[in-house]
Amino acid sequence: MSAEYRALYDRILGFCRRIVSTSAGNRRRVRFWAAVSILRCVLSSPAAAEATLRAKADRLRSAAANDPEATPTDDEFAAQTMDLDADIDSPADYAPTAALDHPDADLTASEIRRLDDFLDQARELRGPSVDAKLVKCRDAALEMLEQGYTPIIYCRFIATAKYVAEQLEELLQASHPDVEIRSVTGGDGNDEQRKEIIDDIVKYDRRILVATDCLSEGINLQERFDAVLHYDLPWNPNRLEQREGRVDRYGQASPTVKTVMLWGSNNEVDLTVLNVLIRKARQIRKRLGISVAAPVESDAVLNAVINNILTLRGSGVQMELSMPPEVSQYHEELDDAANREHRQRAFFAQRSIQPDEIARELKELEPALGAAADVQRFMAEGLQRFNGALTPTNIPGVFDLNPGDLRRRLEDAMPNAAFPMRVYFDNNPRSNAHAVGRSHPVVAALADGVLERAMSNEHSAQFARSSAIYTHAVERRTTALLLRLRYLLTEGGSHTYAEEIVSAAFQRQGGKVQWLPLYQDDGGGETRETALALLDAAPAANMAASERSRHISQMLDLLERQPDWARPILEQRSAALSASHERLRGVIGRRAPLTIDAKPPDIIGCYVLVPAGG
Repeated sequence: MSAEYRALYDRILGFCRRIVSTSAGNRRRVRFWAAVSILRCVLSSPAAAEATLRAKADRLRSAAANDPEATPTDDEFAAQTMDLDADIDSPADYAPTAALDHPDADLTASEIRRLDDFLDQARELRGPSVDAKLVKCRDAALEMLEQGYTPIIYCRFIATAKYVAEQLEELLQASHPDVEIRSVTGGDGNDEQRKEIIDDIVKYDRRILVATDCLSEGINLQERFDAVLHYDLPWNPNRLEQREGRVDRYGQASPTVKTVMLWGSNNEVDLTVLNVLIRKARQIRKRLGISVAAPVESDAVLNAVINNILTLRGSGVQMELSMPPEVSQYHEELDDAANREHRQRAFFAQRSIQPDEIARELKELEPALGAAADVQRFMAEGLQRFNGALTPTNIPGVFDLNPGDLRRRLEDAMPNAAFPMRVYFDNNPRSNAHAVGRSHPVVAALADGVLERAMSNEHSAQFARSSAIYTHAVERRTTALLLRLRYLLTEGGSHTYAEEIVSAAFQRQGGKVQWLPLYQDDGGGETRETALALLDAAPAANMAASERSRHISQMLDLLERQPDWARPILEQRSAALSASHERLRGVIGRRAPLTIDAKPPDIIGCYVLVPAGG
């Protein structure tokens, strides 16, 4: 802190110590929380100090201030001041005044005059000339911007967030006019209204968002920001992890997420919170590679620490030597939690599983699961059949999805979605666009719609389960089948039914079915189902409906005359599944024998490719 700011802090700390030490009973309890509120706000910013010291502002008074019979609990006071529960999506971020305004604080006329003096002094501390914390914030934010980061600055109180945003905008206006700065707090409405603020600022390439902890999990930040600056030191290590976890999470495109934490090197409160709570948690994170949630007793520890500050006359190193016993107990509990987590991770670690073995299994699943390109093609071709469209935008890889006749179905599945919806299918996150994979609701809705129409006779032309074309892609008549295979798996006396969809292709050879290999290399080192590759064939000429029916009937009749036509496919798939099961069961040490009983398949689709001109 600057000399001017430190002087005000010292006067306020002395005042807080006096009002607590000269009281007893419920009066002391309420005054304790009033002192905590004042100290925390003055350490946050001049604006927060001004907000909480303006005790006569009726709009900030709690209900208890107008009800002398009410006796708020410590939890109610703490909810305004502390960071007790990091699981709360939208914690209170307004200036805490309940304890200061409460009748039980019983402030004397002289004490009220002192508060008025502090209020006037706080107003004089605005701006970079005396607010060293603001200057440090500006420098850190500019460094992040110059390094290519897009930061969020987290503040504890609404007044601080607005102050920081206003000051940064003024400080950077001349040298960095292209940087857009906005604040978003609990005073900006509900989640949707706060999301609109964020959606607006992300339109700017260089931007800084100043926020309180009001941002809920429902607002995506990892796709739009990649750095965090803690303007106010959280009084709960869980809150610190939660802030950083809002951008350091799945979907973050930046290889590095940068974090900066500001703390006062010459005030007892920040030093104590840093050493008692934050650094211990960070040491554990560094050792284990993960965060361990702070015990629920951390609020009681912090109460004891703050009470220690308010009752002692020392500072700095003296505070280090006089920590209350709750601190060592808290550290022991945190160590115990870390050790339990370490033991659990060691117990569940599968060191015998080799990554290349898992990669092999995943590789074999790729043809069945489908890649991003398969999902994109399915959406593009399927939507057209429902009078919708998947239209490319001016952003590579990003499309506008118009659901057409599926709008009502999609609105039921995604009540908060707006159409047309901007989407992408690859693994590169984009701002203001939805990642769509094979399990996304829009894909599921389209798949259900296709299946319904394919199983009815009303839309057979657009959703044909059987067809035939002339094409140059084959030299002999070839049939592609879509099969549903069913299995009875038996292991150790227990039975499980399973099924899968397989595409297969055959040609007629000597009056019998001659199967083609199930999979083929697509030329780029990737494996694809042979039948699906054949279905990419382009038609070479029109085929009359009667001709299509004849080709389809001939191929289905061939299958009917050969009762065991599916045996090669069933044997091949059963052997592949059995080998895969054996590999994985060997890795995890299971030895019970597994048998696979394949049942006759269902033909879902039949498509005949006829050589053009043949």
